[in-house]
Amino acid sequence: MSFRHYLDSLKSSSLLVEIDEEINLIGQVTKYLQTHDGKAVMFNKIIESDFPLVGNLLSSREQLKFILGEDRSYHESFRNSLLNPINPDICEQSLTFDNEFSTNLLSLPIPRFFEQEGGRYLTSGIVFANFPGTDNPNLSIHRIMIIDEQKGVIRLVPRDLHSIFNDNSEKGEDTPIAIIVGYHPALALAASSPLLKGETELSVANSLMRGNLKTVRTPKYGIKIPADVEFVLEGKILANQFSFEGPYVDITGTLDEVREQPILEIEEIYHRDNPIFQTILAAHNEHFILMGFPREVKIFNNVALVIPEVFDVYLTPEGCGWLSANISITPEKNGDAKIAAKAAFEAHPSLKWCTVVDKEIDVWNRNEVEWARITRAGEGDIEIINKTRGSSLDPSKNLEDNTSIKVIIDATKKKDRSERGYEKVS
Repeated sequence: MSFRHYLDSLKSSSLLVEIDEEINLIGQVTKYLQTHDGKAVMFNKIIESDFPLVGNLLSSREQLKFILGEDRSYHESFRNSLLNPINPDICEQSLTFDNEFSTNLLSLPIPRFFEQEGGRYLTSGIVFANFPGTDNPNLSIHRIMIIDEQKGVIRLVPRDLHSIFNDNSEKGEDTPIAIIVGYHPALALAASSPLLKGETELSVANSLMRGNLKTVRTPKYGIKIPADVEFVLEGKILANQFSFEGPYVDITGTLDEVREQPILEIEEIYHRDNPIFQTILAAHNEHFILMGFPREVKIFNNVALVIPEVFDVYLTPEGCGWLSANISITPEKNGDAKIAAKAAFEAHPSLKWCTVVDKEIDVWNRNEVEWARITRAGEGDIEIINKTRGSSLDPSKNLEDNTSIKVIIDATKKKDRSERGYEKVS
């Protein structure tokens, strides 16, 4: 269950495309990743770097089967790993540290995806930082805009790493970090999952990897990271030093705001023999799955607390894998669909639209869901909640107070109506 084994599995299943022509990091990488969205793409010859590059590593639900297995539902399998984390063993050595690379971020195959963006962006790095006073690392994925050979600007949203950085900065201390690139996608899924504060995503990743994850300490700061990765970038987020980050094409496919964000400095770069670098293309399927799939599980769990029969949850690509959900349930009474939707909004506050359908409607099939909306949502079945908390990524949010809307569509059959007219004849 290593990065290399995962690549071999994709290749043997025709889910990996190899590009042997010379590729430019400015724009060309984007073109190929868009063309082959749903399959991994290996760029063997990057003009600006000596290292090959791979993207789209988790850009389809078919690829998820190599992580979560085929014998159970994906949501159930992932939920079991969240509920049954396994602390990984630590080892003394790692092939990752066999080579020390000159600390030059500009020599790494880090693309500039779109002409309108502020620069080249490291999008795939999982950042490890210890919770203050502990030996437990937090794992999270952050975009990093490269500004020179050693420095970048890291986008921190108000979650765990932001809190760790603030705690250290208040004491005038830098935040030691290790960034891994070229890793098994189970680590990315774990790093994208909302956990209770102080819990480490390493244990969730180890559960996803059937207990096969081993960890090792980084040479400079002793941070626990996975032992089998391609690259490790070790350094620190500088206390109270900021620069402008952006613009950047985020999950909605639109340019995010330019903000002052913390500066990080990379002090050491290590890699294994013949390493492969990794990237994630924003606003496409891999971005949607990594951000959205763990939230699907959280929504499923929360809706199941108030509705006895929940069947599926899908954050749709049309909703950027983040803002629109389809949920299938068996309602016991009229009004259950709205109860389910409100539970979904509670679990995932960024959610904007929620369509609730009956069990026989396939939430993955946009035609079936649209049919249910048109034929089963009537008077009183659509509710709009104004001036409510939404996603900072929503371009249509109210700029004065950053509020948005919530839309509930009850597209289920109603108990006080006859079945005639509700059932599609086949």
